[in-house]
Amino acid sequence: MHPAHPGTITMDRFTFVPRAQQAQDAGFVSQLSIDSGEGTARYQRFFTFKPVFASAENAVAYAMEQASHWMKHKSLA
Repeated sequence: MHPAHPGTITMDRFTFVPRAQQAQDAGFVSQLSIDSGEGTARYQRFFTFKPVFASAENAVAYAMEQASHWMKHKSLA
């Protein structure tokens, strides 16, 4: 099961999708996919973060924080 945040975050040509994945032992890990481009020029990046959270909601919130951090650094480039 992959609970997703109700809203996908879009900035410029990037689409961010925060998710939570159930960890092997217990809890949830954060995942973030970043999608950009169209057709043959489309690419996707997938990140899984190390912290394990007690709830899927906390894991998704962490993924959203990471997306926000990534967007801030991209806008400075």
